[in-house]
Amino acid sequence: MKIEVLLIDQVNESIDNYDENRILFEANKFEAKKNQMFYMSNYNSTDDTAFLIVGTDGCKSEYDFVDLGASIGKKINNDCDLKLTAIAENLNMYLIELGIMLSSYRFENFKSTKSPEININVLNSEFSTEIENKVNSIFWVRDMVNFPALTKSPEFFQAKVEELIDGLNINFTSYDEKWIKENKMGGVIGVSQGSERSPKFLVGEYNTKAKKQISLIGKGVLFDSGGLSLKSPSGMETMKTDMAGAATAWGIIALVAKQGLDIGLKVYTPIVENMPSGTAIRPGDILSMRNGKTIEVMNTDAEGRLIMADALAYASESKPDIICDVATLTGAAYVALGVEIGAVFSNNKKTLESFLNSNNDGFENYHSLPLEQSYKSLIKSNIADMKNSGGRFGGAITAALLLEEFVDDLDWVHLDIAGPARSRSNNSIYPEGGTGFGVLGYFNFLTNEASS
Repeated sequence: MKIEVLLIDQVNESIDNYDENRILFEANKFEAKKNQMFYMSNYNSTDDTAFLIVGTDGCKSEYDFVDLGASIGKKINNDCDLKLTAIAENLNMYLIELGIMLSSYRFENFKSTKSPEININVLNSEFSTEIENKVNSIFWVRDMVNFPALTKSPEFFQAKVEELIDGLNINFTSYDEKWIKENKMGGVIGVSQGSERSPKFLVGEYNTKAKKQISLIGKGVLFDSGGLSLKSPSGMETMKTDMAGAATAWGIIALVAKQGLDIGLKVYTPIVENMPSGTAIRPGDILSMRNGKTIEVMNTDAEGRLIMADALAYASESKPDIICDVATLTGAAYVALGVEIGAVFSNNKKTLESFLNSNNDGFENYHSLPLEQSYKSLIKSNIADMKNSGGRFGGAITAALLLEEFVDDLDWVHLDIAGPARSRSNNSIYPEGGTGFGVLGYFNFLTNEASS
C-alpha cells in the first residue's frame, strides 16, 4: 500500500485541484488545524496511492511536531510505503517522522491476543537511520520499565543489556555481590540485603580514548516495596518503574555508540531490589559508603540515593570531565514540576546551561531546581555524616544535596525523572507505562558536549 501524506497549513486556491476537492474539504470540516486529517483516494494521482490530508496550522514547538507525527502514525492501520509532502512552510519533517515512528510502540508480551504489527516505510526520508537508532533505544527503555518485577530479576536485566549492546563498540562488565562488598559499597549492599535476589553492578565503556570523558550513573531498583518503611499498596503498584534510570543510561550509551559520537561515555548501574524481610536494613541503621562517608537510614524508602551514592563515588575516582546521573529519585520532583517535566540539578552553571540549551524547546521538557546549600542542615545527622531523608519539604533538593556529597567536586548533572519516566494515560506519543524519557535529553547534551 502507498500513502502520501499532504501536510497543509491553510485551505485555499494554492492547493492543487482545490476546486475539484473543495467539497471534500468542506464535508470533512477540514480547516488545516493541527491534527485534523482525513483520507482521499482521488487527489492528483493516477495510481493506487491513498492520500492522507493533514493539518499543521498551530504547530510551533518540537513537541507539537512529534505529536503531529504520532497522530499520523496512529491513523495508519496497514503496512505501507509512506511519502511526506509539505504544502505548508516551516515544518520540522525530522520531528514529524520521529513521531510517526514513536507511534508504533506496543508492549504486548503478556497478552494472549496481540495487535497486528504495522510496518511503515518512509520513502523520502533523510533521517531514517538516526531516527531508527533513537526509537530503538527509547523502545528498549520502555520495554524494560514495562516488564513486571517478577520477570525482571538482576540476571534478566543483565541479559537484556547484553542483547541491546551486542555488536556495538561497548565494553561490558558485570560485577557480583562479592565484588560489591569487597569494594565497600555499603549503600548497594544495604538496600539489596532484604531481597533474596543478589545485587549486580553493571558497567559499560564506550570510546575510552576520546578527549572528553563523561560518566553516567543510572538508578536500578528493579522493584521498590519501600523496604521496612513499607509503601502503601497503591504506592507499590507502579514500582517496577524504579529502574527507569538504569534502563535510560543503557539506552543512551547504545544510541551514542550507534551514532558514533566523538565522546567517551561510561555507564554505571547498581541493580537491586528493595524488599522487607528479616535481613532488611532498618530505620536508624548506619551505612558506610564507597568514599568512606556514612549515612544514617531514617527511611528505607529513600533507597535510590543510597545506591546512587556508591556508584557516583566509584565513578568519580576515574575523574571524568563531567559526571551525570539519571534516576526516578523523588516524588517531590513531580510535586514541584508535574509529571511531564524532568528536574535538573547541577553544581556548575556552565554545565547546567549546556544541558538546558541542548534541550531548549525540546521534545522532552526540563527545568532546573536549585542546589540550595542551606538545606544541607535538613540531612544532617547527629550520629553519622548525614541522613538519607530531610523530611517532607524540598525533598528533591535534599536528595540531590546528598548525592552531591559523592561526586568529588567534579562538574555534575543530576536528572530526576520520577514524574516523566512513566505515562499515566495513553496518548499518541506515550502509551501508558514506560516513556523512555531522558534518552533524547542526555543524547542532545552529549552531542553538544562532543562538539564543544
